[in-house]
Amino acid sequence: MGKGLALLVGLKRIDPNKYNGWPGENGCWGCELDVDNVERILVGKGFQATVLKTAEATHDNILEALRSAANSLGPDDIFAFYYSGHGGQQPDFLSPNKDELDGQDETLVAFDSQIIDDELNEIWLSFAEGVRIVMISDSCNSGTNYRTVGTFENPSPIIPILDKEIQGEMKAQLIHYGGCRDGFESGGYQGGGAFTMALCHVWSDGKYEGNYKQLLENAGTLVSGSQKPQYNEYGPVGEKFRDSKPFQI
Repeated sequence: MGKGLALLVGLKRIDPNKYNGWPGENGCWGCELDVDNVERILVGKGFQATVLKTAEATHDNILEALRSAANSLGPDDIFAFYYSGHGGQQPDFLSPNKDELDGQDETLVAFDSQIIDDELNEIWLSFAEGVRIVMISDSCNSGTNYRTVGTFENPSPIIPILDKEIQGEMKAQLIHYGGCRDGFESGGYQGGGAFTMALCHVWSDGKYEGNYKQLLENAGTLVSGSQKPQYNEYGPVGEKFRDSKPFQI
């Protein structure tokens, strides 16, 4: 039997000295609570969870934990990466081929600096063949905050494409949930992020019996307004993974 590891990150504020005086508190009141709720789901399924909250959730700490998981997991294992906080965009400076359709890299706002999607890509490509990865990001601009769009997504102004470079290089299987489309906001409340609260409600303490895409779609019906949660796949995602009950080790 495989093993399950998880990295759960939630930030209710950031270091204003690193972000030109911006404390990042607005909209992130419930991000640490989001982590607690997702931790209960995953630990209940047998995952070993590493939790990084606010000041511990630095750029280097997050990437170090991700790399540690990549080095620890093999075929039949599963890794869950959950992030609740601010998501941003910046011009795509690093990729020589400009792999973003909109010319923007999506980012996760860590406590001391942003993590761009290209940094995540480098780590995902290092996971071994057969590893299953679930990435969930309840943050603004999270529709494609792994990199460009994958093989499936909910309605979006961007036409879905298959990223041949990622598909060819990536050995692990990755299912990605984004709390909203790129260029849009994910709602945040005192009780947590709108998408995470919807996800936990649909999960219903483990009573949920659908698959990964159905879980995303059902949660999406509970999120109102312009926020439309997104589903993407990267790497050689197989039917066994795609159609399984979410978070099965």
